[in-house]
Amino acid sequence: MQLDDMKQTWTGHGANFERSLAINECLLREMLLRKVRSAFVPFQVLRLLEVAFGIATIVAAMTVLSNHFTDPRYLMIAGGLSVIAWYVTGLCAYLWYETATIDYADPVTALQRHIERIRLAEYRAFKWALLLGIIAWLPIALILFEALTGIDALARVNLAWLIGNMLFGFLCLGIGQVLARRYVERTDLTPWGRRLVETLSDHAVRSATQHLTELAQFDRNE
Repeated sequence: MQLDDMKQTWTGHGANFERSLAINECLLREMLLRKVRSAFVPFQVLRLLEVAFGIATIVAAMTVLSNHFTDPRYLMIAGGLSVIAWYVTGLCAYLWYETATIDYADPVTALQRHIERIRLAEYRAFKWALLLGIIAWLPIALILFEALTGIDALARVNLAWLIGNMLFGFLCLGIGQVLARRYVERTDLTPWGRRLVETLSDHAVRSATQHLTELAQFDRNE
């Protein structure tokens, strides 16, 4: 075999190898991205259920408020609960939107940044749901009970006790917000803060992060 023929044969083998490698990378990318997409299905369903519960809470609060619109107690409690429910529901809807609009054709690094935004948004949604929930857990129970039964439950609760519970909730909100801004919500996130955010992440977010990390190791375009 002549040298030119050997070079041509070697070039052909190299081209076949590159083509086979590209096909394998494409199949690997499709497999891992399919796992990412599947992992977010229950996540999206849960967010939609949270949005539905939030809307139901808002409707119940506004219904009760419309029946006692001249009562300052109802105006403060039911009105404030509506604002809180709108905010938390909006955060849940944003999380659903962020996962539903992922463009899986993007490069791996872009997908990883998108997942990181989802992780941070999920942390903020959890933080506000927890801190605002400490304030609103009693009003939510009373308003929903009154909306379902028609009994004036809120009017029968001792006003001083109710205000005391809410003031304690606002105190926890202030402390929690200060701690979050000092240790977690900062540009130079500490290892402890990062571990906390990752721990609070949903299983879908952790799975997506792992699959994308695996994909980044084999993606030659990154």
